[in-house]
Amino acid sequence: MNKIGHRLGVLFLVCAFFLGTTNGFALGHVQEEKVVVLDFLALDDQGDYIDTRNLSVADLTNLSRVMSQGIAARLVQYGEFEVQDSISLGQALDELGFAFDTSAWDRAEAVLTAGLADQVITGSITLLQNTAVIGVQRFQMQDARLQLVGSAMGSAPKISDAPQLVDSLVTSLFPAEVQVIERSVEQVFAVPGQVRLNLGQSKQIEVYALDALGRPVANPQFLFFSSEESKVSVDEHGVVTGLQPGASTITVRAISRTTRSGSPATMNVTVLPPTFGIRVGSLLTRRGEVEGFPVRIGLRLTPTIDQKGSQTVPPAIADAPTPTGPTESSNPLSMISSFFGSMLTNGLMTIDLDLDPSSELLVSFSGVQRSAGGYLGTGVGYVTPLDDMESQRGFVLRFTAGTQYRATNRMSIPVEAVVDAIFPTASILNPTFRIGINLGLDLFP
Repeated sequence: MNKIGHRLGVLFLVCAFFLGTTNGFALGHVQEEKVVVLDFLALDDQGDYIDTRNLSVADLTNLSRVMSQGIAARLVQYGEFEVQDSISLGQALDELGFAFDTSAWDRAEAVLTAGLADQVITGSITLLQNTAVIGVQRFQMQDARLQLVGSAMGSAPKISDAPQLVDSLVTSLFPAEVQVIERSVEQVFAVPGQVRLNLGQSKQIEVYALDALGRPVANPQFLFFSSEESKVSVDEHGVVTGLQPGASTITVRAISRTTRSGSPATMNVTVLPPTFGIRVGSLLTRRGEVEGFPVRIGLRLTPTIDQKGSQTVPPAIADAPTPTGPTESSNPLSMISSFFGSMLTNGLMTIDLDLDPSSELLVSFSGVQRSAGGYLGTGVGYVTPLDDMESQRGFVLRFTAGTQYRATNRMSIPVEAVVDAIFPTASILNPTFRIGINLGLDLFP
């Protein structure tokens, strides 16, 4: 019994190895489509086939072979086909017994029926005085019937110029999504041209590439760059993410293996902070001799204004009237934002309104540095009591640190810690400190 079990185990391992090897080969090997490029036929001025092998002038015979070899070379460079021609299939084609006047349709049908190829490319050469006219056809079997699936034509003033038509003929022979001859990218477009992102939001941008004739370039590759990587990031797939409030320019360039790319496309991305928030929390330290830990309700407002607090003034024009209205630099809200925003790099002004329904109201102005991961702020304010506790009235120096969970594109759930240093008006040299923790909701525009 042990011997039988041992033999069955060995047989099982051998079978498993064989199946694994076979499957690995099947997965690793991609079957390439077979394409046969036949020598081109020649037509006289009456439209009849010419036996090029019996011509005294060898130019036409050589051109027939050169055109087929040129097309085969392009297909090999494309790397998606298994390519053969009249030389590699010489014996198999001789067995088909083509006469010199066998039409291109009959030749293609015979080759496809014999299973020598999945596609057949052939063509014809016609001399009109000194001009060589080249026609190319691509055939496939569809529903057991021969079908012409591609066709192209070109002309050259001299026979020696005809091989220069290979690239244009091959480009026209295949559909636009099959770029055997890679087309150069002349224009790149990014859609939309401007994007507004809420802080932490991501968006996929669409990019299109066109060639010199305005045709879409199939399967282009792009490089993406952000002018302000600390504010807006962009990955290799064109997904932009708002990291910090501010603006950045995304530049998109097309890249290619063999051809040059056109002018890049640009996109302006603006990242917006939350404009309104609510907080519910509690103090972790007692307020003087008051028993318990008071509950606080708060509002957070972030006005949408110039973060720098001023704008560049254009040069004065001679004889132009002097504006009499208020300027941006004289706007009190802008000056407050500039002052407190300068406390932190790229800080945004946030107005904090904290209310203890039973005791006091606190108002502060904070410069807050925000990012997709959290925020940090510092500011000043004033606290006033709602009861008889005169000792609690005073100026406030506030420090805030928090993080947030992004629930939707327009809403996040923040958790923050707040430290307030209160300097009573009755005794500036006797400050008190409070530590609180808040949970809330932030809304984006």
